[in-house]
Amino acid sequence: MNKERLIGTIFSVILLLLVLFVFLTPQVDYQQEFKAKESIIDIKVPEKEAEPIIQEEQIITNTPIEKMGASSIKESDFDLFVIRVHVLSSNENAIKMVGKINNGGFPAFAEVFGTNKDLHAVYVGPFLSEEDIVSNITLIEKVSESTKGEISRWKL
Repeated sequence: MNKERLIGTIFSVILLLLVLFVFLTPQVDYQQEFKAKESIIDIKVPEKEAEPIIQEEQIITNTPIEKMGASSIKESDFDLFVIRVHVLSSNENAIKMVGKINNGGFPAFAEVFGTNKDLHAVYVGPFLSEEDIVSNITLIEKVSESTKGEISRWKL
């Protein structure tokens, strides 16, 4: 009886190894390695002009931010403009007004307003410039149902 168990165990282990290494190995198609070409990319243009070649010096890699001109970026470059069209006492009414303005085609949002944080201001925007608001003021007033909007800067 022990011989039969030993032979059965050996047969089972061999069968298991056969299944693992022969039948469950990945297909050859999936074992291929993909390598990127190390050659310089040539850009083809019409025959009238010479073919430009991208040189290695033109590719920017690991360049410090100071060399790329990031020091010329100011905080004021990120200023945007909004127009406050309503100040409401109910957050639900402010959210409804924001939805109405959004359905009218303008971006809008609500924020808590005042020192007691019991008021909610509805803003239309942000816009890139004050002129964008002024040129669309009649539509903004119509959609928001307000004629007393206040334009202000909105920082990110």
